[in-house]
Amino acid sequence: MHATVAVSLVSALLDHLENAGLERAALLHACGLEPAALVLPQRCIDAAYYEQLLWAGIARLHNPLIGLEFGMDAQPGRWGRLGFLLRHCATLGEALAYQARFAHLVNAIGEGRFVERTDDVAIEWHGPRPVMPAVLEEAFAAWLNFARWASGHDASPLRVEFEHRAQGDPAIYRHFFGCDVHFGCSASRICFDAALLALPLRGADAQLTAYMSAEIDQSARRVASQDIVDQLQNWLLASLGMPAPTLADAAAALQINERTLQQRLNSRDTSFRKSLDAARHTLALRYLGDAGLSVGDISHRLGFSEQSAFQRAFKRWTATTPLAWRRQRYRQSDPA
Repeated sequence: MHATVAVSLVSALLDHLENAGLERAALLHACGLEPAALVLPQRCIDAAYYEQLLWAGIARLHNPLIGLEFGMDAQPGRWGRLGFLLRHCATLGEALAYQARFAHLVNAIGEGRFVERTDDVAIEWHGPRPVMPAVLEEAFAAWLNFARWASGHDASPLRVEFEHRAQGDPAIYRHFFGCDVHFGCSASRICFDAALLALPLRGADAQLTAYMSAEIDQSARRVASQDIVDQLQNWLLASLGMPAPTLADAAAALQINERTLQQRLNSRDTSFRKSLDAARHTLALRYLGDAGLSVGDISHRLGFSEQSAFQRAFKRWTATTPLAWRRQRYRQSDPA
């Protein structure tokens, strides 16, 4: 599965870094992310943007514990519909089970697997590739922060284990987690007493939980069966910029062989070039609605090497020029 994160999580990280004193626009520019990509909270975008934001925060604030602190500040809203579901579960154990089942819809960088063992229970981190420590620390701190918030119980794990070395003073980790925190371990996991699974959550609503879990499950099935054309179009809408994305870029992002991608697009009577053209058309109309963007700015954002190339493409799409289309749009929206 291609590594993605929900827009709600990226937006929450931007809010956190902005509250720490960083400029939102500068952060977006640093990771090459367009504001338009963050409009729909339930949408997922490439996880690279999330990791680049974490790196930017760490570098600009000179604080390697940004991930841990972001996790400490976790609220259910950053997980979108999943957070709404978790807060209405009957017990902490039920919430953890749903979290393990649907977490990939929010963060598909890795997953926390719920494991019942002889002396304790654990949430273990598993992923297809190594991740930066900040990603792991955010996830572990967020899990615990949610458990404490939802149960109203200041519970602490039995121990926490990380594969990486401490990113700051170990005492900071011990103070938040309320237990021994070990580094350089064989796996990353958070272990706690099985009795905590029975802790009731204060927002419990069985009917709402059943409805939300069915709705999220149906959504997950739609994502799993999403057509390759839709997958490519969604990726292009989130990835357009300079330089323009290539077929090889798309194949790597969608985790599919280039030739296979071409064949599957051909079977739908389309191609990478047509998909790229459609994405540029969609975003061009969106960007022209922003009076703060010049035609040159928009041309660059859409990955055109020259402004004249963008103007020719726009006239092919709409039979008019970008400036003429913008003037017409403003006349139509002017009540006078």
